[in-house]
Amino acid sequence: MATHGKTGWSVMGTGTIASEQMVAGIRAQGHTPLWVVSRRKLDAAHFAQDLDIPQWTTNLSNALGDPDVEFIYVSARIGRRGHYIAAAAEARKNVLCDGPISESSKTAAALVRMCDTAGIVLAVHHPFRASAIHQTMRRLIVDGEIGKVQSTLITREGPYKPTAKRRMDDLESDSDIYLDMSVDDIDLARFLTGAEPQEVSALGANEGNGPNQISYAFKLDDGSIFQTFESFAIMDMESTVVVAGDRGTLIAHGTLNGKASGTLMRRHGAKNELVPVRDGDSHVATVEDFVSAGERKMSWLARGSDNVAALRAAEAVATAATKRRTIAIRP
Repeated sequence: MATHGKTGWSVMGTGTIASEQMVAGIRAQGHTPLWVVSRRKLDAAHFAQDLDIPQWTTNLSNALGDPDVEFIYVSARIGRRGHYIAAAAEARKNVLCDGPISESSKTAAALVRMCDTAGIVLAVHHPFRASAIHQTMRRLIVDGEIGKVQSTLITREGPYKPTAKRRMDDLESDSDIYLDMSVDDIDLARFLTGAEPQEVSALGANEGNGPNQISYAFKLDDGSIFQTFESFAIMDMESTVVVAGDRGTLIAHGTLNGKASGTLMRRHGAKNELVPVRDGDSHVATVEDFVSAGERKMSWLARGSDNVAALRAAEAVATAATKRRTIAIRP
């Protein structure tokens, strides 16, 4: 049984990522999950029992009022994340939240302002940033190993979501390709290149109320192009992340499906070179970077403002696909 006396956390929501990976990441830091909060009593009770967390509640104030709780991890459904973030800001507790933090950039921006006013850290868990391969790509790009970036290409199928194991109704909600895929891919492109989207064109293939496949192209403020193909309609396509510069190209395979760490190749002088990357647990890395935020600036973890930028760009993708014209990204 987990005990008091160590840095405490409250887990808000009982999603699969929290249950299977992030609670273990918290404990890997020597920290202690002390509370589980959910709006459904049975979910909270079962989660706490299964993961050996001593206390559970449906009342936010119980967990937020505990002086042993220093950090909040939000793993609720997207429609509930803002509620937990706002409550944590009021209680002056630093927050790590699964991304995206909201369904709209406007609401996300309001949450960021709320946390800034409260003087707390709002960090966003984007698993792609935590990949050791993607972090290696970023270092090589910053070090100039491929020269000036000219183009970024991302292709993948299916959203980054572990199989639901706690509640069958985890499978019942409709998928939204923009929230489930585009936000993460845009955030990854911003992370790798350090560039911001300026305008976008998009083409989608619809099924039901929204697209199940989409292709889009951004012009970035560094003059490079970022292109993506995302699909719910196909299976067994290995994901690819390509960043091409004027002196070489980096190619990552199999890094976006959440099932394996993948591989990284560097192409230079008409030759392919395998780049060795030490594998690591991305969820442990995320928690480690988050808890150090009070001592130094987070090195790579997304902040709330990063999520606002990705949401605004994803909204522009949706508008471009609907209107069939190029859309400028609003500041």
